[in-house]
Amino acid sequence: LVRRHWDQQLGNETLTPIAPIQQRIQRWRDLTGKSIDLFMGDINNYSFLINSLREFQPDSIVHFGEQRSAPFSMIDREHAVLTQSNNVMGNLNILYAMREEFPDAHLVKLGTMGEYGTPNIDIEEGYITIEHNGRKDTVPYPKQPGSFYHLSKVHDSHNIHFACKIWGLRATDLNQGVVYGVLTEETGMDELLINRLDYDGIFGTALNRFCIQAAINHPLTVYGKGGQTRAFLDIRDTVRCVELAIANPAEPGHFRV
Repeated sequence: LVRRHWDQQLGNETLTPIAPIQQRIQRWRDLTGKSIDLFMGDINNYSFLINSLREFQPDSIVHFGEQRSAPFSMIDREHAVLTQSNNVMGNLNILYAMREEFPDAHLVKLGTMGEYGTPNIDIEEGYITIEHNGRKDTVPYPKQPGSFYHLSKVHDSHNIHFACKIWGLRATDLNQGVVYGVLTEETGMDELLINRLDYDGIFGTALNRFCIQAAINHPLTVYGKGGQTRAFLDIRDTVRCVELAIANPAEPGHFRV
């Protein structure tokens, strides 16, 4: 729920009003008969995290609990430190919780295509085979991130890769492109379940922001020279990717990208 706090600090507001979390969970239960357990706390607080997981006993852990904005991470020292301490340490706490009590659980982690930057060669899925001085090896694809946020995701990937190698954990890193849209089949069932529509310069993803700007006849706020080609992903496909990863977990000891 920290986004509401940051929005207040930054003077931003989602275009779609977001109801209190307890109200949303109750509405979901009314509509579907399904209940969602809520544990409110900070993943950087290890005792909170491990106690919540003990109560829940997960088969899969979908990790979305990170500061997700590159512009936010570049505001100043404080925002860069907050981004990296929240993201890297929180993710490390999850890895230790898995090692200690849930070694068979499958971690599904939201990475980002921004980990790779914009190399002048094709981006492979996670790994690349390199031949150098007559020897050959398969190594993680080189990372060239463009912000302290994207760097935090690179650190996460390295830590997860290491944990899988030394502890035999299983994980899937989903490095997705720019996501657009706000509605899934479930969130479209009722106004109280609707997603955020951010259109500001900090949290508004490109296509969502461009749509709002076009609607009000505002010049599009293009980053840099505007010459980069990027993939865009419908939010429903984002959810489907997560679903597929959960249904087909990585093998023990395997860091799948």
